[in-house]
Amino acid sequence: MLAAAWFAGLAVEHVVVGGIRTTAAERALLYKSSLNNAINRLQHLPLVIAQHPAISEVLESGDNLDRVRAYLSSVNTASNAAVTYVIDTSGHTIASSNWREEKSFEGRNYGFRPYFLDALGGREGRLFAIGVTTSRAGYFISRPVFSLSGGVLGVVVVKVELEQLRLEWGEGGENVLVSDADGVVIMSSNPAWIYRTIAPLSPQSRARIDANRTFIGQALSPLDLVSDAGGLKGTVVMDDVLYHASPAAPDANGLAVAYLAELGAANSARWLTSLLVLAAGILSFVLFLYLRERRRKQVLHKEAFEARRIRAVNEQLQAEIAIRRQTEEELRNTQEELVIAGKMAALGKMSAAIAHEVNQPVAAIRTFAASCKLLLERGKTGDVGETLDDITEMTERVASITGDLKLVARNSNDPQLRISLQQAIANSLKLFQGDLADKGIALEQTMPDEPVWVAGSPTRMEQVLINIIGNAIDAMAGQTGRRALVLSVRKEGVQAVITVRDTGCGLPPDSIRHLFDPFFTTKPVGEGTGLGLAISYGIIEEMGGKVRARNLDDGGAVFSITLPRMDCVAEDAVLETTE
Repeated sequence: MLAAAWFAGLAVEHVVVGGIRTTAAERALLYKSSLNNAINRLQHLPLVIAQHPAISEVLESGDNLDRVRAYLSSVNTASNAAVTYVIDTSGHTIASSNWREEKSFEGRNYGFRPYFLDALGGREGRLFAIGVTTSRAGYFISRPVFSLSGGVLGVVVVKVELEQLRLEWGEGGENVLVSDADGVVIMSSNPAWIYRTIAPLSPQSRARIDANRTFIGQALSPLDLVSDAGGLKGTVVMDDVLYHASPAAPDANGLAVAYLAELGAANSARWLTSLLVLAAGILSFVLFLYLRERRRKQVLHKEAFEARRIRAVNEQLQAEIAIRRQTEEELRNTQEELVIAGKMAALGKMSAAIAHEVNQPVAAIRTFAASCKLLLERGKTGDVGETLDDITEMTERVASITGDLKLVARNSNDPQLRISLQQAIANSLKLFQGDLADKGIALEQTMPDEPVWVAGSPTRMEQVLINIIGNAIDAMAGQTGRRALVLSVRKEGVQAVITVRDTGCGLPPDSIRHLFDPFFTTKPVGEGTGLGLAISYGIIEEMGGKVRARNLDDGGAVFSITLPRMDCVAEDAVLETTE
């Protein structure tokens, strides 16, 4: 099928190209005839004007100039010529049909023009050129004016403009161009081709054109033309378009007409024929497949029935699998709820949890009581009252901590107060002064000079810090390297961020996502209940913040607490100010 389509397309293309060549040759002759008619219709006019007595008189004596002007104007109008003018033997124009116009030819010298030199030699002169005065292109025809003795008195010139003919060619939508003896395109239906050359000009030709000022202001660059046969003949490519160029033989005027017929139609006919032949072959093959398919219809019908039966069984199995998955999901949820319920039931038995939560305040009370005893022994009774006040504060903190255990099950309704994060950290660190000194832990703090305010419960905020700082100190127990507790407070837009960093052993990677679950702990049995971080998580969420934990690349762990800054909380939500 492909071979048949290919050769059928070639045969049709050959026929179409033959027709295009015949038509192109005929059109080239037709355009050549129209060009000759446009030029030759006035070829007699210079001879007729040259024989008028007034022309000889004005050349010999300069008399009757106004009469000659009127005569040239009337002849020019009647013949529809562009300009008619008379030149003396020195090349100066002494009379012109356009003498009234701004760009009159009178007084101008055209002695350099070849048509003048030919006529001065007693011959007819012809030349296509761009006018040096009007800058309008035209075809110049000249004749000598003879005296009674046979000498040449001057020259009569008629300029024929061909622009209207070129516009008519362009309206026809065909590709035609006219070139002179030097290969310069002087007319074309395509304006982009005008004043281009068929081949690069030789230095001699360009020197002659420049001396005669034939194409003033034109670069005369070569056309984008590729021709195997050379020049405008045969198959050519011009401006990336494939043409068949059919030239007509140069006429007596020295002008050559070439007609360019696009070969795209032949190429399209070739491919269309190939596609049609290929489509016919494909349709035949499809018909064969259709007939064969009918013979297999019964077999396929049985197979389709069996497939529907299997599909129904599969759909039933899928439905049963979906029900089983749903049952398993419900069972898994029930199991998780039972586990949580079991954990919550164990809360009543977790006396050790309360001991864990109040351990630090009790230790602080013990330290303060020892301090009171030492102060009394030294007789510093004035400082005893202050230490007793600290003991009172610690007892109030123990009461608050035990009340915080309800955060595992529900949120608190405590009023929102104004909290200075720097003061909250300072109050929390009072509980760990002895531990930091005993364990050789360096304390590093980075705080802004001005207070950073947040809204919430000061006691709860301090409890969160105590839990996290206490865990950080415990994490550095047994470390042989540098021990440091790094605390920082900073502002990030509308948020306040607290970070607590230690240089301990870090958190087990698989336990980070469970850190804030109730009863989850990474400490040995008997040393932790898993309630501290869960309570802290609830407090921070109640304040509208977030708490996160992660390990550091260089060792240790860091806890980050993010809270809304005070200036982003409504004024009427704050009941009092604490520092």
